[in-house]
Amino acid sequence: MKLKRQYNRQPNIITKSSSEMTLIEKRIMYLVINRLDVGFDVQPDLFKNMEFKISFEQVQETNYKRVVEAVKKLQTRVLTLVDDDKAEEYEAIIPFPKVKAKGGVITLTMLADVVPYFLELKKGFTKYELAAALALTSIYAQKLYELLSRWKDKKEWDVPLIQLQKLLKAENYNYKDFRVRCLDKGIQEINNKTDLFVAYEAGKTGKSVTDILFTISSRKGEKEEAEQVVQEELKIISDMSPAQVHLYTQKLLNDYSFTQKQQEAIMSSTDLFNRFIELESKIANGLIEVKKTPTALMAHVLFKRK
Repeated sequence: MKLKRQYNRQPNIITKSSSEMTLIEKRIMYLVINRLDVGFDVQPDLFKNMEFKISFEQVQETNYKRVVEAVKKLQTRVLTLVDDDKAEEYEAIIPFPKVKAKGGVITLTMLADVVPYFLELKKGFTKYELAAALALTSIYAQKLYELLSRWKDKKEWDVPLIQLQKLLKAENYNYKDFRVRCLDKGIQEINNKTDLFVAYEAGKTGKSVTDILFTISSRKGEKEEAEQVVQEELKIISDMSPAQVHLYTQKLLNDYSFTQKQQEAIMSSTDLFNRFIELESKIANGLIEVKKTPTALMAHVLFKRK
């Protein structure tokens, strides 16, 4: 029941999903996601049912009856998934059809055909701090934190009001109540408890609010944040299968003008390969300044004579 990492990498199709989950149920799902070995180009046919064990203590709820009630409801909760690449095509899944709470431990089973939705990162993923997500005490703050974390690198997110209300399961609120109960309270908690600082403006057509523009900043410095991103990328690559690593590296090499001999050297030498991957990530994230061309810089570092 030990945590795998301090942050979650959550596929965007899960981030964009909507559900009726309560605060405790969402915390349970965050803890499950933390246990998963996510990756790229997962093979659905290879998966089997997965079982997870979560302690009541990790859920951060002292009321035993509330936890048991949340576990019971979780068994029937539906996630509605929207795929942006398929013209808003959606499907519904039940992540945890088998659950049990006994002796201070929650046991959940995720069926094999559902597992890939939580593992595949190829279409994008949202990274957020697990401790921050668990600390939030509002379901609106929880969902907003996921959504805003997805757009953190872009620094802003402009979303139609109707779409935002749907994502937060708050379609029945008029704008005034939605702003007070969902936006203001949720953002205040995010600003107080997480790594993000968020503000928003309402866009109008005439007198009607039509969209919300969020501005998002990180409490970490840009260099520190970039260094963290590099380490996360290297960790993702280290978790890939050899075939996935080969395909990923070939795609990266296509962006450089290495000779065939240099490409073969990188692919055949573990030392050169590791240095290439790290340098490529640091260049992409602005930690290394490129004065001439990326290829010239790479060649100088990787193949310079000793």
